[in-house]
Amino acid sequence: MLKYADSARSRIQDGLKKYSRIVGQARQRGMNERDTADIVKAMLGDMLGFDPFFDVNAEISVRGIADYAVLIEKRLQFLLNVKSLAIVPNAAHMLRMSGSATPPYAEWALLTNSDVWSCYRLGVGPDRHAELVFRVSLLDNSSPEEKAQLFYLVCKEGVQEGALQDYWERVRILNPGRLASMLLSDDVLNLIRRELQRTANYRIDSQSLYALLSREVLRPDALAARNGQEGELLRQPHCFAYVRDSRDPNTWRLLYRNLDATPNADLLTQAVAALSGDPRALGIPPDDLPLVKERLRTAYFDLGVIPEELPDLLRR
Repeated sequence: MLKYADSARSRIQDGLKKYSRIVGQARQRGMNERDTADIVKAMLGDMLGFDPFFDVNAEISVRGIADYAVLIEKRLQFLLNVKSLAIVPNAAHMLRMSGSATPPYAEWALLTNSDVWSCYRLGVGPDRHAELVFRVSLLDNSSPEEKAQLFYLVCKEGVQEGALQDYWERVRILNPGRLASMLLSDDVLNLIRRELQRTANYRIDSQSLYALLSREVLRPDALAARNGQEGELLRQPHCFAYVRDSRDPNTWRLLYRNLDATPNADLLTQAVAALSGDPRALGIPPDDLPLVKERLRTAYFDLGVIPEELPDLLRR
């Protein structure tokens, strides 16, 4: 398997050189979506190792949801949506893949304009949400090695060895917001309090220790990720779907709008994914859930999503 992996990485590195030039020229010429799809299909073959005739299909079962289905030995590996080079792919283009409209056997999806490739996990179960796994661009200033590592996750050899699933598990488990939540949990706070008393004969209550860790120890971006802010700290109450106290940002949950009050598609899908878990873990009382869902539902409508395309969690 190592031999095949090395061969695949070499092929991807060669493909990066070749298609960076092609995509750059295509952007200058203003190629449309159909022309972009031709480039993408060629990349799937030359660079990612899939057979463009037998592994890449426009299946009837995914029409209206995805442009292509990518298969290995007739088993679906991921769905693929193609946008023109003039359009920057973002989570708004993935909204139709949320909920029960997408085939239940589709777990992964790629969204690309041939330059930017965004990989999403669609999840499992009836209430599905597109969660960004990684994003890579042919034309940005990232190192070729970093780009090759990410493209390897969705090449044929990488898919066969489960590289994408392993990468997702690592990202999910080691998410800074997740780790921050663990460090601020009651169990860990009590453990630290006992250790301080044992080693320094110093007593501190949980609330004071929580405040100290939040303000002086943990990085702000980790705390922001814990609260669903993804590192963007300059926010106002109207940016959040749940606000217990407008004067206390620590009580704001589910960031879903920009500062100008326009809905942010990436944040919106993250907010719905977070709400699909236990709302009590977010500090949202059950009585407030209908209002929270209505705010998220309205944001979807503002993005042009019709009721039938809403995530199941938000359907009436």
